[in-house]
Amino acid sequence: MENKLAEGKTLLHRLDPRVKIIVFLMFAVSCALSSSISFLFFSSLFILLMGFVVRHDLTKALKSLIFADSFLIFLIITMLFTYDKGSSIKLGIVHFYPEGLKYGAFLFFKSNVILLFMLFLLATSTVFEIAHALHHLKVPAKLVQILFFTFRYIHVIRDEYRRLLKAAVARGFKPGTNIHTYKTYGYIVANLIIRSYLKADRIYKAMLCRGFKGEFPVYHHFHLEKKDIMFAAFSVLFLITAFAGSIIWKF
Repeated sequence: MENKLAEGKTLLHRLDPRVKIIVFLMFAVSCALSSSISFLFFSSLFILLMGFVVRHDLTKALKSLIFADSFLIFLIITMLFTYDKGSSIKLGIVHFYPEGLKYGAFLFFKSNVILLFMLFLLATSTVFEIAHALHHLKVPAKLVQILFFTFRYIHVIRDEYRRLLKAAVARGFKPGTNIHTYKTYGYIVANLIIRSYLKADRIYKAMLCRGFKGEFPVYHHFHLEKKDIMFAAFSVLFLITAFAGSIIWKF
């Protein structure tokens, strides 16, 4: 699985991943806990600045965002029917809640702001760089390894699933809404789990043969540079400004 956004050479790509992780957590937690749309608006100004920096790779980020939004749109639809607060509009036996639409749109906007922060700050580094940075930030080694191996081998599982499905189709399998289809997919998933376990066991034994002792040796370590410190200071200043702006200008 490729992270095409990490292939650029902009300022954001060259920043220390440790700084980007810390800045992302600051803004993501602040946005997640905030109930002020004005704070989200001011935070989105910082996103616009980062978008200007990676403008040549912006289409890659937006494609990823559209994929996530295809799931988030169901959140708005769900809130429209289930957010039982305020007045309701009755259409036959169905009740619509305008407040639910408003709240769902707010959650949609909040989710997109956090996703854009993740794309511009985390996706502009490779998974190995993120894992290395998390190790430096004292995240438990097992959690870091789970993250790394999940990303490293999820495409292997995807390819194995495609091979199994292709083999089933070659034997005359035609998906439908019937018991045979459900049983066939059940067999494919079960086969996939067994093959994944066997492959993981072989990989682990191969790693032990190569001297693996619970952590990966790293020959190049990160070093804070002037641009990293300046970016961190600017981010903190912008976050404080966003808080102040949301208090002064409420909308």
